[in-house]
Amino acid sequence: RAHPPTPSGLPAQPAVPPTMVPAADGLATDSTQGLAAVAVGFITDTEGNFDYWCRCVELSRVVCFGPDGTLQFVRQDEQDIFVFGGDVFDKGPGDIRIASALVDLKTRYPDRVILLVGNRDLNKLRFAAELGEDEIDVPQPVPTYPRAPPQVSYRAFLDKTAAANGTTAERENVRANRLRWILDHTMTAQGVFEYRRQEMAILRAAACSESGPQPEAPSDEEVAQHFLDSVLKDDGICWRYLHLGQVAALVGATLFVHGGVPPESIGWVPGLDMRYRAPQDGDVCGGTTLPVGHSLQQWVDAMNDVHQRGLQDFRAQPTWREDRTRGGESLLAVTSSPACFGRSVVVESLLQAGTPLPLDPRVEEYLANGGVSRMVCGHKPCGDSPFVLGGRRVEVVHCDTTYSDHGAPDQRGQVVAAVELEGDVLRNRTHIRGVLRDGSLYDFALPELGDRGSIGERGANEGQSDGDAFIGHQTRDGWWIKARLEDGEYHVARSKPGDRNVSYKRVSPDSLLEAPSSL
Repeated sequence: RAHPPTPSGLPAQPAVPPTMVPAADGLATDSTQGLAAVAVGFITDTEGNFDYWCRCVELSRVVCFGPDGTLQFVRQDEQDIFVFGGDVFDKGPGDIRIASALVDLKTRYPDRVILLVGNRDLNKLRFAAELGEDEIDVPQPVPTYPRAPPQVSYRAFLDKTAAANGTTAERENVRANRLRWILDHTMTAQGVFEYRRQEMAILRAAACSESGPQPEAPSDEEVAQHFLDSVLKDDGICWRYLHLGQVAALVGATLFVHGGVPPESIGWVPGLDMRYRAPQDGDVCGGTTLPVGHSLQQWVDAMNDVHQRGLQDFRAQPTWREDRTRGGESLLAVTSSPACFGRSVVVESLLQAGTPLPLDPRVEEYLANGGVSRMVCGHKPCGDSPFVLGGRRVEVVHCDTTYSDHGAPDQRGQVVAAVELEGDVLRNRTHIRGVLRDGSLYDFALPELGDRGSIGERGANEGQSDGDAFIGHQTRDGWWIKARLEDGEYHVARSKPGDRNVSYKRVSPDSLLEAPSSL
């Protein structure tokens, strides 16, 4: 069939055979082999990295690139589900193409595709107000937290730019430079202005005939306007993604969120009165708390409803009011721990310095009593493979592999992962496959929901359904068991309190049986 244009009229991705996975050697298999009646695929935190996105899709057994290049379900006749965990944008020349593919798939399969919003998606709403002002001495736009490094002011940025160009700050005060400052110094999106120019050029060239004249590279002003249009126009790719997106999703017994569920967020729903700023003396957290006895689905629905109302609030007033507030402040607030008093499911995470804290008993009880046995999320980097936390009642799977290879130009290298749920909606297991930064392959399944518990209580695989019971546990000397490698050894990780460096090593199964701890 003819390729249906994406919502923004963009050309398709490179075609990939729909039934094979041309990933790393040793992982290429029939992509539907062993899949149950219903499968759920999960990809997250691509952050504009088009090569990584393509490798994730190629490895997936749930979605693929069709012959015409569009994103498709591998099994067209089944009811498989695909979840994207948020953070489409920011760190590579693939923002437009990745987001367009996701929006296109969601448009064609609205009930089978879930798009979560991440902080790097929501914070683009800032462009409308912040690119619309001319002043140089503007307040720092991002709420700070204790012990945060000093922020670079817009004036300091212009002074440095002017010194390099032999001009003045006033002369350099143009919209393109303001956007560069916003991206580089307030969104941790260094170099994204040029990445966007690069992707716009790629798409322009693809739209031209080979024999025709090649288009000129986009100007600074065209790049800046594209960023702005992406959130202000109805067909803007960022706006379309946010409009089709949601904050949380329940699929059977699995909760999907971008960040996590801190204890303070239990039953809490953000309010439109929240402000994107660091709390002042006497401030209290806005929003509401659902009444006792509410269901988990009611909580999820309420958060998603506020997300949609926040988008309407943004569209009603996208620029500054006289009191320097704007529409959509509540959506920006949930991208900031200080602004939402540590309650946001978008940015709070169990991962601290690369390894997880235990799931708070209050959160585990809330989720389990609400019928949830698994939480899947992204947001915080978890090393070169997904990080499983095997609780007694709730399994947590962290899947953000950004910064997994600091020696690679994109800081990901050859790392890739596929996280999939296999089984029926309420009783299923997590299957994780992928490649570590050193090229090692891993491929394993976890026990079915309800079968996980302490290794020390029953041995590695005794008395449970098929699945690896080591993964997600911590040894008594502090090593987290992350992945089972193709040679049978285990990939383990450990960090020390206050140290952001994570150590890795391989261990044998026999060594793990000697003294595992009980979670």
